[in-house]
Amino acid sequence: MKSTAAPITSSRRAAFFFTLGIVLIAANLRAPITSLGPLLGDVQSELGLNDAIGGLLSALPLVVFGIVSLVAPALGRKLGADRGLAASLIAICIGTLIRSLPLPSALWVGTLILSAGIAVANVLLPGLVKYRYPNHAASLIGIYAAAMALFAGLGAGLAVPLAHASGSSWRISLGGWSIFSGLALLAWLPQIRAARHRIHSSATARPEAHRSPWKQVIGWQVSAFFAFQTVVFYSIVSWYATIVASRGVSAATAGVDLLLFQVIAIATNLAAAPIIKRTKDQRLIGAACGLLYLTGTFGMMVTAPFPLLWLMIAGLGAGLSLTTSLSFFALRSVTHEQAAELSGMAQFVGYGAGALGPVLFGVVHQVTSDWTYSLAILVAASVLVTVFAYQSGRSRTMI
Repeated sequence: MKSTAAPITSSRRAAFFFTLGIVLIAANLRAPITSLGPLLGDVQSELGLNDAIGGLLSALPLVVFGIVSLVAPALGRKLGADRGLAASLIAICIGTLIRSLPLPSALWVGTLILSAGIAVANVLLPGLVKYRYPNHAASLIGIYAAAMALFAGLGAGLAVPLAHASGSSWRISLGGWSIFSGLALLAWLPQIRAARHRIHSSATARPEAHRSPWKQVIGWQVSAFFAFQTVVFYSIVSWYATIVASRGVSAATAGVDLLLFQVIAIATNLAAAPIIKRTKDQRLIGAACGLLYLTGTFGMMVTAPFPLLWLMIAGLGAGLSLTTSLSFFALRSVTHEQAAELSGMAQFVGYGAGALGPVLFGVVHQVTSDWTYSLAILVAASVLVTVFAYQSGRSRTMI
């Protein structure tokens, strides 16, 4: 990031518009992805994709997240975080529109572009929040994590109704999310103008020296925590609708179930933020992340028919894990530059590993024709969430 001076004390008005901006950006960071899950069957049917290719399509955003996350901190330093976020919104808008076009490969090309935009925003937001409001980083991260969960739920819950509306299709349902990226860009423009003054006033400042997260145990623990919670979350949102469809549940009902999953996650996002802020040592919070996921995924694996209860318990784990892992990017860093680097590292490792989840999930089912074996992968990943989240929660920072 270009802005390296001491954190800025903003007026209430500036704080309101900054918070509004990050909430609207957050609205675009999950919905374009989760809206695909309930429509995956329709997409596969129209385009002739088998389960393995469907899993690859679901995992493609995570692969892009991982690759782009590695270079996003450098982009933030070159453009400044504020302008970098604006560029990410433009990419999300363009990619979402391209994905909905009835052209050869448009689905794949559009997914690549919008995923790259999401990846940049994923990396830059935690560092920018730490820079602008270091004493309220956990609270603000909780707010935008809740916004991500809310719109992720809306993306899943509205996908089928929009696709089945009169004269509509899955392409219209997916493409409609470009409206929100346009709104977010308009709301973010004042932050770009304000950033020019901060850049000018800090032009001679030098970044504080610090060690790379790649060379520190804390960096790897946080990254592993983020990776395994990503495996569980994206496997659930990608395949839940398909699993329950095989058990007689309609696509519309599955979409509503995923909406409830996200509502539970939202409540947990908001409830967790003040607890994380007041707690110096977050090891118990970290353990709770994994144990909730473990309970939910184990219940999904051993229980037939597929009860909504286990999905809701997993929703508690999803909400707590997201807020906690994102907060660790700021809490385990000394400076906002280091927070951006840790964010980039964790999301490179996390999404790179997490991308294997939906693909492996689909491949295992295609080979075995039994969802139990696929769900066992999520049980194992939940155990690893427990281990690494607990380790990441110990009170200390990188050097």
